Amino acid sequence: MATTELAAQPRTVLGKKVSRLRRAGLVPCNVYGRGQQSTPVQAGERELRHVVHAAGHTGLVAITVDGESAPRTAVVREIQRFALTGQLKHVAFQQVSMTEKMSVAVPVVLSGSAPVADLDGLVVQALDRVDVECLPGDIPQHIAADISGMTGFDSQIHVRDLPVPANVTLLADPDLLVASVTRQAAAEEEVEEAAAEAPPAEAEAPAAEAAPSES
Repeated sequence: MATTELAAQPRTVLGKKVSRLRRAGLVPCNVYGRGQQSTPVQAGERELRHVVHAAGHTGLVAITVDGESAPRTAVVREIQRFALTGQLKHVAFQQVSMTEKMSVAVPVVLSGSAPVADLDGLVVQALDRVDVECLPGDIPQHIAADISGMTGFDSQIHVRDLPVPANVTLLADPDLLVASVTRQAAAEEEVEEAAAEAPPAEAEAPAAEAAPSES
């Protein structure tokens, strides 16, 4: 698995004062891990945006902090954004050991083509992420659920049907539903009924900005 690199600096600005960092093009971050205190750091918004996009929640990130002798290997655990602009507000990284297993939520993606689509069938995905346990270097980017075997309206895919490498353990309930089939016409009818019953939208005042999660 490729590792994304991030250059960061120690952060001394905490709490509500971090707004001054954002005005300077920096984003407050924290790096935490088992048996160690959370370390406040900061990184350039543009570079951090690239790292978050490239690594997602499953890729490894090598964080080089100014003044430290070696990079920290971590995964992205939490991303906070401003609701109106989508700009990064705060990012939390979990530092990992390459020799210790960890649990992580991996995206589930549907692959293939379902024959039931020719019978007015619509495949509905019920689960978009699944928890797994493995070494950090073995984290899959995603898990593919093959829908090419869904030939009838009673076709279903469960967690137990998901293919994972031998070095990856599924933690979710094996009977949990991943995907099922419904009739296309029925699904469209439900959407139309829901839209007709929905009350008219009211303008809402902008929500107050919450303080970033820091320690």
